[in-house]
Amino acid sequence: MLKWLKELSRAKSTFSDELYSILGFIPNKIELYHQAFCHSSIEHQKYGNNERLEFLGDAIFNAVITEYLYQKMQQKDEGTLTDFRSKMVSRKTLNLLAKKIKIDKMVRTNLGDKIPSSVYGNAFEALIAAIYLDKGSVFCNKFIIKRIIEPYFSLNELETEISSYKKYFIHWAQKNNNNYSFTLLSETGEAHNKNFEVGLFLKDEIIATAFARSIKKAEEASAKKACQALKI
Repeated sequence: MLKWLKELSRAKSTFSDELYSILGFIPNKIELYHQAFCHSSIEHQKYGNNERLEFLGDAIFNAVITEYLYQKMQQKDEGTLTDFRSKMVSRKTLNLLAKKIKIDKMVRTNLGDKIPSSVYGNAFEALIAAIYLDKGSVFCNKFIIKRIIEPYFSLNELETEISSYKKYFIHWAQKNNNNYSFTLLSETGEAHNKNFEVGLFLKDEIIATAFARSIKKAEEASAKKACQALKI
């Protein structure tokens, strides 16, 4: 019995130590952080899973990013601010942030070795909610700005980053009064494993083609090729 208690105490201490090294503060309600890292595939008997925390964290992170951009970029219009925010809160960005702050190793799942990157991004959002519920809104807002936004985002770099080549190409085409169209050229494979080929036409001339597992991804890939070919 004594040995089991020592092991349990050591496990709690290790978890707290890991959290402190990542967050820079000592949590009050440690159970919230355990829950934040529990994927639904395990449904921990004591902590449950992180889906509700993820829901809350998503809203909190978006709100803080929105206010931050509003205050920092007072000369930018609504469209520009929306584009910046989309880049900062995209699923790809959140997945990368989770790994950069090193919480990916703390996530608990029952998925084996094949863990989708989105699991880590979801855990990141759940962690934000855990901090909010544990420390309050003011502390959480400061944490997001000082420990997430300022170390990992550059507004200058975000301004030149292309979040969607399709949107970028369409904007260029419309600005220059060029007619364009994305056309499905072929569709191959079984129903559960389709492969789509999309062609991008400019003034009735095909300028790029791309294959992907979805029409949307094929359009994005063909637009990227077109932007590179046209050097726009």
